[in-house]
Amino acid sequence: MKIKVFKKIIETFVCTIFPFIIPILMELDFTKEHIAKPMYYIIYIVLICLDACCIIWVQVKKKQRQDDVWINKASRYAYSNLYELNEIKQQYLIDKSYKYDTIPQEYIPYDVHQYIGEICKSFSETIRSITDIKKENMSVSFIYRYVYDVCTDKKWKWIVGKEATLTTALSNFINKKETVYYQLLNSKENIFFCNNKKEWIDKDKYYVSARDRRHNKIGSFFTARIMFSNNAKSFCEGIIMVSTYGKQFVEKNDNYSVDQMKRLIIDDIFLGYQRILESELGMLYFRHNKEAVACPYKKKIEDIKKLLI
Repeated sequence: MKIKVFKKIIETFVCTIFPFIIPILMELDFTKEHIAKPMYYIIYIVLICLDACCIIWVQVKKKQRQDDVWINKASRYAYSNLYELNEIKQQYLIDKSYKYDTIPQEYIPYDVHQYIGEICKSFSETIRSITDIKKENMSVSFIYRYVYDVCTDKKWKWIVGKEATLTTALSNFINKKETVYYQLLNSKENIFFCNNKKEWIDKDKYYVSARDRRHNKIGSFFTARIMFSNNAKSFCEGIIMVSTYGKQFVEKNDNYSVDQMKRLIIDDIFLGYQRILESELGMLYFRHNKEAVACPYKKKIEDIKKLLI
């Protein structure tokens, strides 16, 4: 806000006040008496040329800002349309979920796990580009599990981001109170944004990894819980987490605040990725072997047949 005000003052001075001051300055008795006529005219012309150059520079910068506003508006419009398209796709999948349909894995022309990994990497790269954090100082992870009623395997599974040093089983790791996963799953909130990991570490709410220790526990994280469900039931849920090491999302010398970065990531950036991930969780659900869903009593019927034979 202060920068915008300063720019406005500069523009007003260069384009309005300075051209008005030049003639008055050159007409002062002091100027006429102490400056020779040839030098007087030279200074007059130099000041006029200097002001003209400044006005041109201000106008060019103003045009660039207008172009940036136009480009940002067009980009935002395109993003909004893409967001709506992702919502439409998600709604198609939700409508399908009421019919207990299963899509055989061989009928899906792409690797759902791999695609979710690419979505997560894209989200991480977007954050990296706006925070200017090096790729090697950032990580992204995604875990998921099936939660529909008759599912026999509701264990959490990795898709991307498992650390080589983590030897604990994922289900046990999530149940530890000092993990962000546990805090998220046992909270009413679906999103956590933390610019300073040490705040959570001091409260025993963040698991300090070997990588965190190598960077003196300096860093930030963003995590969100994502769910594919319809109005009646939930089917599949996932958790995405972006973590930084050695550098925070917002540093002391940055021109934006922590609240501004938080709003940007949650409201402007993540929302689109969230819809895509929800749709892909839906694909995981439809891809999953759900014979028990199609016929919940199939196993009991088969057991009865065995007894009758």
